[in-house]
Amino acid sequence: LDERVMNIADEAASGTLLSRSDIMYLLRFDAYSAEAAYVCARAREVGMRACQGRGYVYAQIGVDSTACPENCRFCSFAAVNTDLAAYDSSQVEVPLGRIIHYAKLFDEAGVSLISLMATAGLSFERYLDMVRAVRTSISPETEIMANAADLTLEQAQNLKEAGATVAYHALRLGEGGITDIRPIDRRRTIRHLRVAGLPLMTGVEPVWDGVDPLVLSERICDIADFNPFCIGACSLTEVKGAAVGKLRPALTGFVRYVGALTRLACGDKVPVGGIGGVAWV
Repeated sequence: LDERVMNIADEAASGTLLSRSDIMYLLRFDAYSAEAAYVCARAREVGMRACQGRGYVYAQIGVDSTACPENCRFCSFAAVNTDLAAYDSSQVEVPLGRIIHYAKLFDEAGVSLISLMATAGLSFERYLDMVRAVRTSISPETEIMANAADLTLEQAQNLKEAGATVAYHALRLGEGGITDIRPIDRRRTIRHLRVAGLPLMTGVEPVWDGVDPLVLSERICDIADFNPFCIGACSLTEVKGAAVGKLRPALTGFVRYVGALTRLACGDKVPVGGIGGVAWV
């Protein structure tokens, strides 16, 4: 084993957070190497300590299928990936009664959190109505995660008042290049969520094969700076007809390795995710 890798991982596991140069060095090693296995093992220790050995089950409901103007090229709902000539605009919203039905099923099954995921094409007022309706239909202790478009501070506060208790938002890899979203808008929304009192779940996404280590290390460091309560890493997913050019999904082992590096970058101050702690349904 590379001695420097072991030292970096050991120090991180004992509470010294990873620097960007540390991450860059660890990214030199193949995700299926003995060094990566050592890093993942130490990250798992930190993750289990952070969540105190407790696991959570989170659920997600997609509330609409609007052709989205933000044009994330990897997303099937991006307007650039949608055949607008064949698009039935009357079928883009899931009926509110159906959303409530599924929210109740998840709540009765005992999930810890229900995410309501919307495209940026859904109006904020309609989304707010959905959050309010779900809040009044499920147990008060069940968390509601808002996962929608970029927000003003007032909108973030409105979501909190409507019953959202946490939020998902991420500054993605390639933001502004493979999406039509300005990175500054993503960062601003994350600040708004913090001011509004909505704890943040975020992650490194979408990880593709051959992603630039400089960009990847920067994004991993961002995660720690965002002060989230839950973290993760997500691979690029191949969607038929998506305009991602030559980009291809990263191997599962590499995404797992990115999750481990993200956990070590955040330490045990983040209670959930990034190696251990949560599963999605």
